[in-house]
Amino acid sequence: MLDQIRKITRQTAVYGLGNVLNKLLGFLLIPLYNNFIPIGRFGDLAVLETTILLFTSILHFGVFSGHQRYFFIEKEKGTYGSFLLSNYAGNISLTLISLLPLLLLSGQISGLLFGGTENAELLRLAFWIVLAEILCVVPLQILQYEEKPFQYLFYNFIKLALSFTLTIILVRFYSAGIDGILKARLAGAAVTAAAFMLLVVVPRVSGPFSFKHLWISVRFGFPAILGNLGFLVFQLNDRYMLNWLSTDAETGKYAFGYKIANFINLIFISTIGLSYMPSMFSREKEENNLRYYRKMLTYYCFVIAFIILGFLFFYRELIALVARNRDYQEGLAVVPVLAMSFMIMGMNYFVGVGLYLKEKMIFFLIPSFTAAGLNVFLNFMLIPGMGMMGAAWSNLAAQALYTGLLAFIASRFMKISFEWMKIAMICFLAIILFFAERFTGSMPFIAATALRVALLGLFPLVLYKLNFFEEIELQRIREGISRVFNRFSPWKMD
Repeated sequence: MLDQIRKITRQTAVYGLGNVLNKLLGFLLIPLYNNFIPIGRFGDLAVLETTILLFTSILHFGVFSGHQRYFFIEKEKGTYGSFLLSNYAGNISLTLISLLPLLLLSGQISGLLFGGTENAELLRLAFWIVLAEILCVVPLQILQYEEKPFQYLFYNFIKLALSFTLTIILVRFYSAGIDGILKARLAGAAVTAAAFMLLVVVPRVSGPFSFKHLWISVRFGFPAILGNLGFLVFQLNDRYMLNWLSTDAETGKYAFGYKIANFINLIFISTIGLSYMPSMFSREKEENNLRYYRKMLTYYCFVIAFIILGFLFFYRELIALVARNRDYQEGLAVVPVLAMSFMIMGMNYFVGVGLYLKEKMIFFLIPSFTAAGLNVFLNFMLIPGMGMMGAAWSNLAAQALYTGLLAFIASRFMKISFEWMKIAMICFLAIILFFAERFTGSMPFIAATALRVALLGLFPLVLYKLNFFEEIELQRIREGISRVFNRFSPWKMD
C-alpha cells in the first residue's frame, strides 16, 4: 500500500506543479486587477466566472463521471475507442444544443444576475468559454487515467500561458477590462481544445459511434449532476447572493479573498483528488482496499492541515506585496474561514468512495440539496448584517454538513472504518496553532517569522508525541529521510 501511496505522491507533485503554475500566473495578475479593475467590476467578473463554473458542471450531462467510471472497464473489453468517440462527440452535441437558448436569452439572464442588460455580451462570451472548457475535460481525464501527468502539465501550461499573455495585453495596453479577461480565457481554452482533439482524442478513437456507450455514461453520471447541482448551489451562490443582498464592492472583496483561499484548493486539494480517483477505481478489487481507503483520508487530513497552517501563517505579508489597493486587501478577512471549508471539501474524495464504487450516484442528492438549503438560509440570515463574512461562514457550515452526510450515507454501502479520532486530533491541534499564531501580528517581522516556523514545526511533533503515527509509518519516514540525506550529504546515515 505504501508503494501505491508513493506513486500517488509523485503524480500529485506533477499535477500540483501544474496548478502551482496556474496560481502563480493568477498571482502575477493581482497587481493588474488592483490597478486596472475597480473592485465593483471585479465583483461582476466573479459572478461571470461563477456562471461559467456552474454551466460547465451541468452541461456535460454526466459524461465526465461516466468516462471516469468506465475507463478501465472499456479498456479491458477492448471497446474503449468506440466508447471515447461516443462520449466525446455526444458531449459536444449535447452542449451545443443546450447553449443555443442560453445565448439567445443572454439579455434576460443578465437582467436576472446584474439588474440590467449591460453585461449581456459578456455573458455570451462566458457561454462560449463553457463549451471550450467542456471540450478539454475528457482529454485531460485520458491523460490522468493513463498516468501521463507530464503531458497533462504541458497542455495545461499552454492554455494558461496563452490566457495569461493575452490578459496582460488586452487589459494593460488596450484597457479592455473584464471583457479582455474573458476573451483571453476563451482564446486559451479554444486553442487547447483544438490541440486536445487532434493529439489526444483522434489517435485513440476507433470503432463506430454508439448511443449505447453514450447512454451508459449519461445514466451513471447524470444523477451525479443533480447531486453536484445542490453542491454547486452552496459553493457558488455566495457570490450571487452577495451581489443581490449587498453591494458589488462587497462581492468583489469576497471574490478576491475567495481567489486567495482557492490557492490551497487548486494547488494541493484538487491535485490530490486527480491522483487519488484513478487509484480508487483501479484498487476496487484488491484485498486490502478498505485499509487503503481508510488510511488515505487520514494522510490527506494531515498533509492538508499542515499546508493550510503554513499558508495562513504567511499569506498576509505575501499578498500585501502585490495587492496594495485597500479595497482588495479587505477581502483577505474571509481567507481562514474559506481555507477550512476547502479542506473539508477535499475530504469528499475519500468519504464518498462507497457511492462511487457501488454506483449509487443518486444518493449524492441527499447531502447536496440538504447542504444547499442550509447555505441559502444562512446567506439570507447573515449576509445583510455581516456581508462577506456571513457568506464565508455560511459556506463553511454547509460544507461541513455536506461532508458529514456524505460520509454517513456512503458508509451504508461500504463499511470503511475511517480514523475519525486521529482526524479530530489533527483539526483540534491545527485550530490551537492557528490562534496561537495570531499573537505574532504585532511582533517584529524576523521574530514573528521565527515563531511561526516554530509553531508550524510543533504540528507533526505534537502528533508524534500523541502516538498519531503507526510504527510502520515512522519506519518509512525514517527511511525516506535517510535516502534524502544520503543523496545530498557527504556523510551517510545508517
